[in-house]
Amino acid sequence: MTGYLCKLLIIIITFVFISISIKAEIIIIKCRETTGTGGIDIFKIKNPEFFWYYNNKWYELAESTEGAAKDWEVIFSKNKIKLYNLKMKWFREIDLNTMTAYMKFPTGETYLYKCDNYKSN
Repeated sequence: MTGYLCKLLIIIITFVFISISIKAEIIIIKCRETTGTGGIDIFKIKNPEFFWYYNNKWYELAESTEGAAKDWEVIFSKNKIKLYNLKMKWFREIDLNTMTAYMKFPTGETYLYKCDNYKSN
């Protein structure tokens, strides 16, 4: 019985450490717009933090309430990230499984994106 409990304890501890390391992973992706402009957006993702690289600077959009971040709502849902700009009424969804994204404007215009891992730490 003691051997079984030791093995179970080792499995539980291993699972906890793996879960913590997965949660702490930082993913950097580059998304290229495929429906016209060819624009590129770079995002650094570490749930619950979400950064957008714009004009040679990282902007934290999820956890901060200062600067541009106050205009953004960021929702993490499994492997999807939903962003909504409260001021401009833009909606963006990034699917980390398919590595695709789209951005919808209040006019109904939609941009499609193909994303790639840019870096991973």
